[in-house]
Amino acid sequence: MTDELPVQINREGRRELDVPDAVDVTGSFDVRFVNHGDALHVHLSADESLSRVATVDAGNRHVPGNGERRVRIDVDSDALDGDSAFGTLEVTTSYGAEQHLVDVEITDPAVTRTTVDIDQSLAEPSRSNVTLFDRPELFVLGLGLVAVVLAAFTAAVVDDALVGAGVGVVLAGVAVALVLILR
Repeated sequence: MTDELPVQINREGRRELDVPDAVDVTGSFDVRFVNHGDALHVHLSADESLSRVATVDAGNRHVPGNGERRVRIDVDSDALDGDSAFGTLEVTTSYGAEQHLVDVEITDPAVTRTTVDIDQSLAEPSRSNVTLFDRPELFVLGLGLVAVVLAAFTAAVVDDALVGAGVGVVLAGVAVALVLILR
């Protein structure tokens, strides 16, 4: 899909238009006139089905000699409502002597088509063996459990109030660490 309809003017001959037969766009788009010769006026008009969703501002446009001009075609996304719209845009010059019809398909920009890149890593099995060093919270939890076991062992062996207070401090530190991990 493109967001531009290129129109070549005076490239093959005087007052001749080179216009694609069809264009697919997503939402609003530009008609880009590239003039390879004398200045002239180009007229744009949309058929009934295209004009239901798209607005062509001031259909008659002057394109300077050996110059370029862009014309914006505004698309009402609400009118598309998730669907595509089809219609015909008429490009005319030389008071109707040169005329081209372009089939236009407009896709709603809200409807996005996404692609997924697939590489060889999907063929490899996922690693399910998680060690304490792979996840920091598990490592901290493991150290806390070791500290609780050592504190309990020390309290059982040494029967002293100061050791009991130390065990309490270790248990409080492990509890605080658990709360912070589980947040």
